Amino acid sequence: MGTRCPDFTDEQTANMTDEFCQMMNVAREIYGFPIVWVDGFRTPEHNAAVGGKSDSPHLTGEAFDVQAPQDPLIRERLAWALGRAGFTNVESAPRHFHFTCSKKVPQNAYYAGTDN
Repeated sequence: MGTRCPDFTDEQTANMTDEFCQMMNVAREIYGFPIVWVDGFRTPEHNAAVGGKSDSPHLTGEAFDVQAPQDPLIRERLAWALGRAGFTNVESAPRHFHFTCSKKVPQNAYYAGTDN
């Protein structure tokens, strides 16, 4: 699809940092399956509309949400691949994973979340 991240369109990754896109490519290679986009860069208006935090890394192109696999083993494999690729903060919600490489959030964190 896209030139920076094969699983996403160029439009979806337009405001993402180069470092972030490279880490996504590494995660995809480790994971071995397509990664399905849910949400990425947000304008302040979009962030407010979805209930995002005022200092969300989505606002700076350092966070992404992807569809969470429903199979527990495949789900675990995606979380592992994101961590191995260098994402230092991963939230596992029932229907999506939120992950970031922002240094403004807790590092080396993996936690359960909720879907909005």
